[in-house]
Amino acid sequence: MEDVDGVIDDLVEPEEDEEEKPGAVDSVRSLDADAILDTLVPRSIDWRDTVRRHPVGAVAVVGLVGYLVGRTKGAAIMAGITAGLSTAMMRQLSDVFDGDFFDF
Repeated sequence: MEDVDGVIDDLVEPEEDEEEKPGAVDSVRSLDADAILDTLVPRSIDWRDTVRRHPVGAVAVVGLVGYLVGRTKGAAIMAGITAGLSTAMMRQLSDVFDGDFFDF
């Protein structure tokens, strides 16, 4: 019973060298809008202050850009999303079929 408690404690509390370090690359990357905008918008423009001062305008501009991108690249975006979902579903199904559940 003590071994099980030790394993559970190790799962709950990560070791010091297992903790995330600043700048470490995760195996799963999250979408960081700030980093994307920092690379797209020139450094001379303080976009954070502009969004802070004009939130409704910022939402309207983002909506307009999303609409225009959807109108011009919508088919390609949907094809990419469909291909990604199809790949994920096939991986899940192959994991199910490779498991013990369907062994006769």
